[in-house]
Amino acid sequence: MEAEYMIMPAGYSRNFMLLLLVQIMIALLLGADAVHEWRTLSEEENLEMERQLKVINKPPIKSFLTEYGDILDCIDIYKQHAFDHPLLKDHKVQMRPTRIPKDQMMGGKSSMKTKPPRFLPRNTRCPPGSVLIKRTTKEDLIMAKKVKALGLNYPTTSRFHSNDAAPNSYVSATAEYTKHNFGAKTTMNVWNPSVSPNQLSLASMWIANGPVDTLNVIQFGWGVQPRLYSSNYTRLFSYWTVDGYKKTGCYDYLCPGFVQVSTEISLGLVLKQISTYNGTQEDIEIRIIKDGEWWLQFYSKIVGYWPKKLFSYMYGGANFITWGGQVYSPANEPSPAMGSGHLPEYGHDGKSAYFKQMQIWDNGKFVYPDGDSLKVHSDRPQCYDAQTTHEDGPPYPMDLFYGGPGHC
Repeated sequence: MEAEYMIMPAGYSRNFMLLLLVQIMIALLLGADAVHEWRTLSEEENLEMERQLKVINKPPIKSFLTEYGDILDCIDIYKQHAFDHPLLKDHKVQMRPTRIPKDQMMGGKSSMKTKPPRFLPRNTRCPPGSVLIKRTTKEDLIMAKKVKALGLNYPTTSRFHSNDAAPNSYVSATAEYTKHNFGAKTTMNVWNPSVSPNQLSLASMWIANGPVDTLNVIQFGWGVQPRLYSSNYTRLFSYWTVDGYKKTGCYDYLCPGFVQVSTEISLGLVLKQISTYNGTQEDIEIRIIKDGEWWLQFYSKIVGYWPKKLFSYMYGGANFITWGGQVYSPANEPSPAMGSGHLPEYGHDGKSAYFKQMQIWDNGKFVYPDGDSLKVHSDRPQCYDAQTTHEDGPPYPMDLFYGGPGHC
């Protein structure tokens, strides 16, 4: 039986402190590395992290403690961390795209409208005027700093790849689209590849534009990232940058920029339903589309948006999309599994990780890219591969199958 989500008052009551103690105990079990570093921080470093947490975590109207040890806060929509960005001081929140037809936003007849609740936390919805945001912890800040130091943010795709630009231990298998666009969508199955505390395994969709040194990127998908989340759960994650990952941007809510509008979906959400090899496939549908702002959608539900004023090269659209998987491993460890942990040539149905129904948002509608416009790329085909195939019926959409066992 699933654990219920516990509601916490905004004030510091006895119950509140007990729940915080539970979270700390979970952190001790799942994030020993981060907790160890927490204990070894200097007084000055601790004070700086406390200052950062006060800036990021706004006073909650209501809070929930999940069975995974996360605290989800209901924050006044106009007091969220996004508006600490200097470019967003006077930004007026938009609740949904204005020019996209409603039937397109709802996904059309083929959308799996009944599935999102299976992935969402139960009994977790914020009151009107507030939005649901996963609370940032000291462990999160420590992990994010480590991830940045390891150079894990570089998009290892053929367009941006060079011999010395990205770590050799960061590998991808993708399909790339390199024409002007205003976003994309896809249906992808969800896995929980096994990784060590120092590794990660991701599957995501990228929208990008600009030169490498000032690259603008929005990324969204699922990943297993113990270095970031102090756990081996599969989670939704996002990342954005406007300067090629040098100083700007971040994961999820760790910096101001992404404007949350959902009352029930938070970035960093644990995806409980996982695909099984040669068995049931658990899919999610994701979209990143430009309608004024760059909107993020999970099935038919709007999560939020990245305001266009954040970007210099994506103000009027993008010129690059990629779908696929990425892994990172230190040089002294065998690389982890990607996707299902099986190469696509060993079978598609129920065996390989995939991105299906890949479509481009163009001129107010979704269109299928033709096969000639997609380029398959794999850094290490012997360990991780990528293949595209046509579906059997019209309009014969392209699907991507990717992944592999690793151990490189």
